[in-house]
Amino acid sequence: MKEPSFKAVLAASVLLLAAGAAQAQLTDLFKMLAPTSAGVIRQADTAASGPGAAALAASPAPAMRGKKSAAEIAAELAPDRQCQKVQEKFDISEKLMEYGGTEASLRLQALVDSDFKYSDLSDDDRRMLRYLAQTTVWIPASVEQRLGSVADELGGRGPELKDLQRLALDELQQQSQKFRQLTQDFPGEVGIRVNPDLADGAFAKFGGRIQISTSMLNLMSENTLGAEFVLAHEMAHIYKRHALKHLQFSLLSSKDGWDLGKKLLQRAQRGASFDPLRDGMFFAFTIPQLVNYVRGMQQHFNDEQELEADACAAQWLRLAAVDPSSAWDSFRSAFATGSYDAEHPATEERAKNFARRLVFEPTAAGPKSAEGDKGDKGDKGKSGKAGRTGKAVAASPADAKAQSEGKKVSR
Repeated sequence: MKEPSFKAVLAASVLLLAAGAAQAQLTDLFKMLAPTSAGVIRQADTAASGPGAAALAASPAPAMRGKKSAAEIAAELAPDRQCQKVQEKFDISEKLMEYGGTEASLRLQALVDSDFKYSDLSDDDRRMLRYLAQTTVWIPASVEQRLGSVADELGGRGPELKDLQRLALDELQQQSQKFRQLTQDFPGEVGIRVNPDLADGAFAKFGGRIQISTSMLNLMSENTLGAEFVLAHEMAHIYKRHALKHLQFSLLSSKDGWDLGKKLLQRAQRGASFDPLRDGMFFAFTIPQLVNYVRGMQQHFNDEQELEADACAAQWLRLAAVDPSSAWDSFRSAFATGSYDAEHPATEERAKNFARRLVFEPTAAGPKSAEGDKGDKGDKGKSGKAGRTGKAVAASPADAKAQSEGKKVSR
């Protein structure tokens, strides 16, 4: 009998992978990526049915007429310094219809289903891709968890903690659960671990991970109020999906990431449809490529994302009956130094942005001004007991309406 060729063996292996364990994992992926927009016109799924990249590059991008005006698109892309923006969805078909209608949907399919190169993208193409990178999430939660595991691996084995350090870490984990419960749509669980390779600071990673240095853990154990601010700030990065947005933007705005970004968008556009061969190849090859890409990527957040995280931190602190002004002062006095501070916008800029969020409702301790009344902080907030005043405010416009009507807000 003739020996099977290598290609035949590979194809059979991929089919078995897709039909077995991979299919179980992909089922969850497809549910999250399933399009809900009706009437989206699609060409054939194969690149061979459409024009080649040369023809696409030579022809101008079609005029796009979406459901949203240019002003609405600009507002959606603007920084969210009030922590009020609706959470992003997995449905890129719906966002494309909002952005540019049927023309945008067809244009994206033409870009990802051909050998279109990054250098061939027009200015209109780049604007559309930026919109998708910042307003949608097309990297599934199951894949994000795998990326989070990569971050843990790169962080190495955690150090041996002393009893007080272990207690402080447990308290941070418990506090993270309290903050998480303040927001109904928080994406997944939060895990905090000590990274011995970090010289300083705390950093939000993929999959709800927060890594902190040993020195930061020691500081947080001694400064409870400042620790609550740092924790709320890093959790806000997770809530706003900043790590994923940075990754998505990197994939769609660089020559090195473009081919991989096309494969991910191509899978997202197919929604819930399942093709054993194509999806088996996607799971077996594209996801490992994404993991390798992340391994070599330097993750960082821009200044606007840092200010967004500050805004959410202020809101969550108020909901937890913690005075944000006292927490901010404790942070500035004990934490705003070293490399961790260098990773964030200038302290003066953060202070102005934070002050805009410190408009308290009157309480037994008296009203707070827009500049942030410092309140009775005791020993600069180090005890963690002072400054815990202020009426809880809503975490979203819907919650604010419910509170104004005297209704109990469900958490």
